[in-house]
Amino acid sequence: MDNKTEFNHDSSWSTFEHVLSLKLPIKDSWNKIIDFHEQLVPNKSWKLLRELDVEGEQEQIVMWFENLVLNANLPDAIISLWVGIIELTDDEEDRYAIHLTGSEKYEENDNEWASDATFLPEDRYASPPLLNAMSRIIKEHHPKEDFYFLDWILPMAYCALTIDEITRIKINKALFLKFQTKINVSAGWDNGDFKDVSAIEKN
Repeated sequence: MDNKTEFNHDSSWSTFEHVLSLKLPIKDSWNKIIDFHEQLVPNKSWKLLRELDVEGEQEQIVMWFENLVLNANLPDAIISLWVGIIELTDDEEDRYAIHLTGSEKYEENDNEWASDATFLPEDRYASPPLLNAMSRIIKEHHPKEDFYFLDWILPMAYCALTIDEITRIKINKALFLKFQTKINVSAGWDNGDFKDVSAIEKN
């Protein structure tokens, strides 16, 4: 990374972990992530990023999440779910997508288990519009070195924070807990940084 950038991997990651620990609604969490980075590098992009309808998109992600389990019948041995962020090339256009898989294995703070998925629902890929909108916004308004940094931390934080709230309080947990009392959940970049988020478990 260019030394002139004012962003720092460790401080951004620590801020993200702190915000995640607060268990706030997605809009409040997202604004805190934006606030932290804006005070480092003021830019008109932050206003645009704040205006993204993260609450509305979360409702769509909840529907996608629940429909996958309803339509694919979550196997009884699944104890963990992986929500991965990937980049797809479609009609010569790169775009971000998320996908859901499940495994009969799990290890805290280690996502190797996610590579051994046995739950692979047919419609497991979704391309959240805001995930791609934020990438376009930062690409348009930030220099290349800052774009690469923000295009790592912002999608990571957004996905983990919204999935965390979904698994805590937004989904119908009974759909997931037919055979298990707890389903572990992790979210992050495929083959990259990730975070264990709130498990799906009975209240």
